[in-house]
Amino acid sequence: MTITCNLCFYDRNSDKNQFCEICGSEIRPSTTLFEAQEKGIQEGEIQTVIQTDKKTVNQDKNINQNLDNYFLRTPIPTNLPASKVPSTEAENKANITPKNSINPTLITSTIVKLIPRQIGAPIPEFIIDNNNAIIGKFNPEIGPVEIDLDGFYGNDTVSSTHGEIYFANNQWQIKDMGSTNGIYIKPTGKTRFGYRINKPEILNSGDEIAIGKIRLLFLIT
Repeated sequence: MTITCNLCFYDRNSDKNQFCEICGSEIRPSTTLFEAQEKGIQEGEIQTVIQTDKKTVNQDKNINQNLDNYFLRTPIPTNLPASKVPSTEAENKANITPKNSINPTLITSTIVKLIPRQIGAPIPEFIIDNNNAIIGKFNPEIGPVEIDLDGFYGNDTVSSTHGEIYFANNQWQIKDMGSTNGIYIKPTGKTRFGYRINKPEILNSGDEIAIGKIRLLFLIT
């Protein structure tokens, strides 16, 4: 003969067991609805019939006591591993602060500008919103460029693909793309332009660039 547990309804407990083999609650022989009707249920006794997928079992008012006993006998773990402190968003951001050892420039935003230095410029400023921008003039054969200096005074000294400003190795740099009249840089704090560049050069906020005869202020804001 087997005993059905009133808590978890495991129906294969031995009739010699005092506690359920599955949940550990105190068990006693179950009484089916048919057997209860045969024996006669006393008036006022609380009895609930629970329908499961395979059979109908009875659960009376003692189930609350069984539940209490179960939770009292179940140990509560105390040595729980401490959760890892989540890292802040700032700690996960990539370091995009281009700088050099001579005149470091820290980028605190993603806005990079080229501002023309001539009065009445047809375009007040150029925004570099990608990691690179070609400086030159529109050419029907090769298409438009990001920094188009056509219409500026002195644009006759600007080649179609004059130079490129780009972000690499955590630094903004500029290089000549084989222009006719070259690129010159006046670093921040200097009063004169340097020699025509013949290799990629680092740009810092406040440097002035000469594309042929057109002067542009490089700013990071």
